[in-house]
Amino acid sequence: MKEIILVIFKAGLLVLLFAAAACAAEAQTVKYIDAPKFDGQIYLYDNANNKADIEFEQWYEIEGRGQFVRNVKVPVLIPYLPDAAKANGAAIIIAPGGAFLHHTFGSGGYEAAEWFRSQGFAAFILKYRVEITPRDEADYQAYVAEKMAGYRAGGLSGKPRRAKGLAPATPDYAFEDINAAVKLLRTRASEFNIKPDKIGIVGFSAGAPMAVYNAESAPLDSKADFIASIYGQLVMRDIPDKLPPLFAAMSSDDELSGQSGFEIIQAWQKRGIAELHLYGQGGHNFGMGHAPFTNYLWPTEFLAWLRMLGIINQPANEAKIKLNNGLEMPQFGIGTFKSSATQAHDAVLAALKAGYRHIDTAHAYQNERGVGAAVKESGIPREEIWITSKLWPTDYNSGNAAESINKMLERLGTDYIDLLYLHQAVGDYTAGWRGLEEAVRQGKVRAIGLSNFDIKEELFDEILAKAEIKPAIVQIELHPYAQRKNFREKCRANNIAVEGWYPLGGTHGGNAVLFKDPVILEIAGRYGKTPAEIILRWHVQEGFAVIPGSRNEAHIKQNITVYNFKLAESDMNKIRALDAEKRFFTSSWEDIQRFNDWRPED
Repeated sequence: MKEIILVIFKAGLLVLLFAAAACAAEAQTVKYIDAPKFDGQIYLYDNANNKADIEFEQWYEIEGRGQFVRNVKVPVLIPYLPDAAKANGAAIIIAPGGAFLHHTFGSGGYEAAEWFRSQGFAAFILKYRVEITPRDEADYQAYVAEKMAGYRAGGLSGKPRRAKGLAPATPDYAFEDINAAVKLLRTRASEFNIKPDKIGIVGFSAGAPMAVYNAESAPLDSKADFIASIYGQLVMRDIPDKLPPLFAAMSSDDELSGQSGFEIIQAWQKRGIAELHLYGQGGHNFGMGHAPFTNYLWPTEFLAWLRMLGIINQPANEAKIKLNNGLEMPQFGIGTFKSSATQAHDAVLAALKAGYRHIDTAHAYQNERGVGAAVKESGIPREEIWITSKLWPTDYNSGNAAESINKMLERLGTDYIDLLYLHQAVGDYTAGWRGLEEAVRQGKVRAIGLSNFDIKEELFDEILAKAEIKPAIVQIELHPYAQRKNFREKCRANNIAVEGWYPLGGTHGGNAVLFKDPVILEIAGRYGKTPAEIILRWHVQEGFAVIPGSRNEAHIKQNITVYNFKLAESDMNKIRALDAEKRFFTSSWEDIQRFNDWRPED
């Protein structure tokens, strides 16, 4: 293997060609390497025996920037297949950048493929054909310089001059290869455990126009079902009347693509679905993103977008808590406390589109009608959604729980409620519990539990002693500052699940305190996550059911991405050490006796 020094000049498209944001005349070491061995690579055409063409490829590494390959004559798909248990049924074809002169196999190749595989996608790096260039490094650099002179003279639309004796630039080959890749995967979908209508392309830099070209021009059997343009130049042209969904991410300070794409995004919106994420900083070639720039958010925002479109399920749907009656409840949900019926409707509809399948409401919130309307409008089958509500003390004081539950079903527009709590430990709670048990027997309620009965534990113990149907779950204030270890141990001993309200500290000023905690901030910085994401991930790993409330669509989408990463045990322990049994809701049992006198409207 020989090593040379490559000098990268920051001048126009040369940034694209070498995917660098380096200063002028920055020297980097280039080391030629043997071609990597890829298990199960798939040849797009019947040319697996063209050894001379295969061996014509030149692989090399640039210090600090990973692997590259040029002079690709034989296109292949390199598979990164997920474990069968984690597969989500969708496929991603990754088209690396390199201005059709080479492939950058770093963050826009290997790293992307590994990340998508970790999220359950069948990922395939497309090593497509590129322009044939001089094999000698000095000649190659001279060729690139001449090509750049052509671009500078003619602009991006100008035709670059080519070195004597070499084939002209042939990006059409690359476009043929992307179409062939989609068609191959669709034809062999069952072999890769993917659905033929869930095949997408993620194109980085030069790979982005390949994805766009496919969406605009490919025959139906070769057209992707969705595409993503990551720091690619989006050039407006004549586009068809119907297009697959497009996701675009770029940095506004990108010299190549940061100011492009707005016109085509607007045109795309009229013919399909388009989503643009324009980050303030990060330049070109940010790959999967990197802190401190906010472009590190694009992969999780892309996943949220795919879930919203129904292309993949939310991982949170797969995370379940098994209750003591054998039912499995989605671990992660959205709370609707302090939301009006209209606000709850909008938040729940946004949550369901983002992949949530667990909704927490209550008669006392007076928003059940809004929740029920959102469930109906979502178009998601009722049996896929877990609806939790709560019976208020005035609904069980006189033992009239049956009538109250019927009214609750009418407000929610459903034949059954998945989980129904006694909301407060006041009033005739034993009569209320008997009413819940009867509703279970009648099939109107599937599981029953206790909310806020930790405020006076002898009342919780009384229900346990008298219950014919044991509580399946309890709902309590629970967050890093109030981890409720003793009460949780009592629940564990009785095989009762735990769900936390105020998981982020809540509306009594707690979230402002938790979000500023130095330990949580330090962990968030290392993971490139928000304090809210770190706290919610802590809940998930502790095994709690968690129902953060929000009316902000961006927060709703971001909250549920906590299944996309995992906290190290050392970081879990740091958060566990924050426990001080500090509660943010401080009313006493005597204070909440007033709940006996207030009756929510129907």
